[in-house]
Amino acid sequence: MDNRSLVHEIITLNVTHRYRVGKAASSLGLYFGQPAILEFILQNNDCTQKELAEHLHISPPSVATTLKRMEKAGFIKRVEDEKDTRKKRLTVTEKGENALHNFRKLCDETDSQLFINFTEEEKEQLMSYLKRLNGNIADSNLNCDCFKKLLENQIEESERLK
Repeated sequence: MDNRSLVHEIITLNVTHRYRVGKAASSLGLYFGQPAILEFILQNNDCTQKELAEHLHISPPSVATTLKRMEKAGFIKRVEDEKDTRKKRLTVTEKGENALHNFRKLCDETDSQLFINFTEEEKEQLMSYLKRLNGNIADSNLNCDCFKKLLENQIEESERLK
């Protein structure tokens, strides 16, 4: 078997999974990336837009645009900081909590379907192979602090969505 076929299957799986997760989010009125924002705000109640932007490694204007959309949809509330009116404190509304809960359930269903015919031993083997694959392509360029933080955020998000 050639490597290209294997890599193609890995990429196809990733694209298919992202599509299903995106479809789940969309069915709840959420856009791509918004579940991660809801998750962060829930875990860091009354955080600022700046803290959120730093955590997600995206620009403050991008965060502001997304938050405006989420506030309009009723998923979050932005409240001026009592001590500094330039800051906005973020909280998740009940609608946002319900959407995130339902999103997690849909993701769990997708993940369960993905591994429906796998034994625990096969899943452990697959995990070992995937870690080895990731280790094979990791290099010094990817070991910068920014990449490590981004990878940590992805891992944390996937763990929370389990």
